Amino acid sequence: MPTEYGANQYVNELYNIRATIDGIELPGIVSLNFKHKVNSSRVATMAIESREGLEMLRIGAILKINFGLSDAYANKMIAFEDGTNQGLTHTPYPNDFYGRIKVIRPSLKTTSITAMDLVSDLSTSTMNNIQWRDYGSQDMYMVAKDICDHKGIDISLLNESTKYTEDQEGGKLRSDFKIYGVQTRKSFLDKLFELMNFSPHDTALFTSGSTGKGAYMSDPLPFVQFYYAIRQGKQMDFFAPNRFDKRNQPVLKVGPNEANVVGDGLVGQIDSSNIINSVTIKGSDETKIVTLEDQTSIEKHGEFAKSFTFKSNNTNRMKEFAYTLIQKFKEPTKTYKIQLVGAEWVQLGDLVEVSSPILGTKELFPVVEKELSVSDSVVTKLVVGDRSISTKKLLELVQR
Repeated sequence: MPTEYGANQYVNELYNIRATIDGIELPGIVSLNFKHKVNSSRVATMAIESREGLEMLRIGAILKINFGLSDAYANKMIAFEDGTNQGLTHTPYPNDFYGRIKVIRPSLKTTSITAMDLVSDLSTSTMNNIQWRDYGSQDMYMVAKDICDHKGIDISLLNESTKYTEDQEGGKLRSDFKIYGVQTRKSFLDKLFELMNFSPHDTALFTSGSTGKGAYMSDPLPFVQFYYAIRQGKQMDFFAPNRFDKRNQPVLKVGPNEANVVGDGLVGQIDSSNIINSVTIKGSDETKIVTLEDQTSIEKHGEFAKSFTFKSNNTNRMKEFAYTLIQKFKEPTKTYKIQLVGAEWVQLGDLVEVSSPILGTKELFPVVEKELSVSDSVVTKLVVGDRSISTKKLLELVQR
């Protein structure tokens, strides 16, 4: 039955694809692939086998895609798993796509097209000389919202903040941030999001009188990072997955023996490149020097030392920063790649619980990358992990 996305084209007994180019139904779809990372455009690659479809193609054309469960299974529900949010409704069509065709690869048999969502329009926007005086000391969340109000991007859901209250300096745009100048909207947006982090200990939302500081926090001084993405259609989302809040439930539990894990299964990477377990802080007066070390981490992983120059000579602040840095970076960075069936509904920013019996760990991680491959089968590849704030950005955060 035709819809605004065109007629159903069945992938298999469970899924179908609908697509239009400039509002006209696109026939002959044989495969579809979505690739998406946080703070980036979603990239859709589609293969078609029809002369009619080939004649419709042009660079810059609007491609709309709806992929999901077929009409016969439209009411199919995901089985609820105890201890997770799996089974809760995200959206009826979690993979709706709206973007512009960027690449066409025509051939006599199969033609491939690549399109990118509207975040790409932020990358190619007119260069503007963006200055602090354009916004003043506004909440960076709202500044980012204004930057995203461009070329039809839907910003209607962007109505929150960086979690800091009006009387707190954290989360506000400042004149001394080194992010201004002539640039595209996306260039400025990326610089904003590098600074858009919050400490749950400093925010009223996460430090209630009934629970107290640290009651549900696994790290002593964690920082939670904001990301942006168009996860559906034209709708821009800002999200800050807080894996440190023990009240949050995962949308999915993944382990090496799960039935829906396919391919290479659960592939982890534990990386020592960002470890810091010995920190020396030098004040603006070079006679002021503070050194802190974590002996447990040093004995376990070896010594990884760094030095930094602080803006002031406040030794208490210097010690606090050194402690924060060690707590954040004393352990290896962990990322996991997971290949799944029946997980096309999982979104960027969702929390996934990863069980690794080899390491004896069970942890929550946000989804930071997603790839969806559709041919005669449907496979979802997820990258989950704790994308640590760089030491440079962490220094900016604790000193601002």
